[in-house]
Amino acid sequence: MLKLVAVIAFLLPYTFPAFMKNKYEVEVEQVLACPNNERARNPIRNMKFFRYNRTHKALNYDFTYDKPLDEKVGGSIVVERWGDGGWIKIPFVGFQKNICQHMLRFFKKVWVYFHTQAGIPHPDRCPIPAGNYSLRNYMLDTTTVSIPFWSGRFRFTSILEDVDTREIFICTIYVFKITENF
Repeated sequence: MLKLVAVIAFLLPYTFPAFMKNKYEVEVEQVLACPNNERARNPIRNMKFFRYNRTHKALNYDFTYDKPLDEKVGGSIVVERWGDGGWIKIPFVGFQKNICQHMLRFFKKVWVYFHTQAGIPHPDRCPIPAGNYSLRNYMLDTTTVSIPFWSGRFRFTSILEDVDTREIFICTIYVFKITENF
């Protein structure tokens, strides 16, 4: 028994990092406004998700921030995995009171790229200014995804809310297919 524990203790540091080094192919299958989009404070308009060319998909849509994304705008990201005939929730990012600061801290590359493509000046600083914005031919760059997941279909629901009233500010859904390459 002691030999088995010693072998496991010796091999574990080498096997776990090898598992994490696997490459993942991430494909965006769908991008949608949330089902309650028309009731959101700032509904998404003119959304179109399409194949840009043989290898890339792109997104067009118009959106409004009727107030700056500051400490009064919070948010969450709900992650679900497809399994057993339905979506199964996975704990990810619960409600954060200052979503701009949180996203810059943990998901800066994605946050800045998205807001840069929408034409927002200085997206690397908070607050993000209020205004009407448009994404045109926004290439969904999945090469920046660095979070290890399992293979399968995942649904990410990104919700921005007013901190005081919890009124939905804006909401989008991204469906990804993740395939592990060996």
